[in-house]
Amino acid sequence: MGTREQTILLVSDDAALCAAARLELERIDARLRVAAVSTLDAARSILEDAAPAVILFEDGCVTTEGDGPRGRALRLDAAVATLAGYAPVVVIGDADCQMQLAPFVAARAADYVARSAGCLPVAVKLVERRLRESQLLATSAQKRGDQYGFTSAESLLEESGAGDFGEVLRHELNNPLTGILGNAELLLAEMRRKKDDRLPAGAQMRLETIAALAVRLRETVRRLSQEWEARQNHAQLR
Repeated sequence: MGTREQTILLVSDDAALCAAARLELERIDARLRVAAVSTLDAARSILEDAAPAVILFEDGCVTTEGDGPRGRALRLDAAVATLAGYAPVVVIGDADCQMQLAPFVAARAADYVARSAGCLPVAVKLVERRLRESQLLATSAQKRGDQYGFTSAESLLEESGAGDFGEVLRHELNNPLTGILGNAELLLAEMRRKKDDRLPAGAQMRLETIAALAVRLRETVRRLSQEWEARQNHAQLR
């Protein structure tokens, strides 16, 4: 799958699933680093440091809000909105959660696999596809960086075609934008449902996530702007 080490963040409180997932992932590439945690709080605490390429998330570690599948679906939405701000998420979840995750799937921020006896190989295949996409982009960037003497991120912008620059924007901005919009929309929906103008439970965490992702997005735009200027200056000197 290439030479660059990649990290998979595995979020599940099912020890058997974690062990099986680790074995399956190591069959893809023994160099993959799998960081496994059992709670969302633990996942959030290591996201920045681990910089995962893909997150494999099992909804069993999500605490329900209220009784029944609706509560689970609402909390799952919130969890995916947060995680998708950092990396694509492959979700193993109950069948009744599929519609709730449809916006994230449509935005290519997440993939969904219905929980069943044979769901893990399907989920691992989706992880492999996401890894391959990430590796291809990184490899292409590195080749152009070697050719022009740029860093990998700068080399992405060196390609003259507008389509390549659009792909860079999608790749760099889509995840934090998805996390910001997802958390904001869920927060507003819960406030409208409660109809008391009070922030719902968990609002502070979502607002903190929005703020953190907004800062990350601002820094990404700043970096891309600097790299675009470097590209323009390089073109003028050629």
